[in-house]
Amino acid sequence: MLKRLKPEDAHLLLNHGPVVLISTADKKNNPNIMTLAWTGIVNSEPPLIAIGMGEQAYSLQSIKKSKEFVVNLPDRKLIKSVLHCGKISGKNRDKFSETNLTPIKSKIVKSPKIKECFAHIECRVANQYKYGDVTLFISKILYADVDGKFFDGYLKTDKIKTLHHLGGGWFAETGRRFYPTT
Repeated sequence: MLKRLKPEDAHLLLNHGPVVLISTADKKNNPNIMTLAWTGIVNSEPPLIAIGMGEQAYSLQSIKKSKEFVVNLPDRKLIKSVLHCGKISGKNRDKFSETNLTPIKSKIVKSPKIKECFAHIECRVANQYKYGDVTLFISKILYADVDGKFFDGYLKTDKIKTLHHLGGGWFAETGRRFYPTT
């Protein structure tokens, strides 16, 4: 039996893409981290990614000014840092020191990568669109790297447990990957 959802709750069916940590640098080059679940691939050629964030996010102002950011992929072991970075603003706090995460130099953008994350995607904003109190950034992927232990052309989901926000306080983690045979 199918259960009807309100249209405004339909995102809960798709919301479980990987939770990421967005790292930015403000105009004084101070680094910041923001937890984000609203991400998605827009295109592969050219490589484009979309991220959506609310107007209340301090990182939003940094991205609007610098036109760049890094998408960092945490694993299950970083859940406390993910939760912390999602609960507080970095406007007057240093989330890197509060979480013991390490900022490292990116290859192309000024925003730092997070050393403890297993993958990083450096991005530059191509377009932005405002919908209510959310800004959607469509951004070009400039550079990406991943720990080779967890990637063989595809993510090894049996080796690395990515986090997936289901809504509210609920999360899930990845498990076994498979290739279906007919």
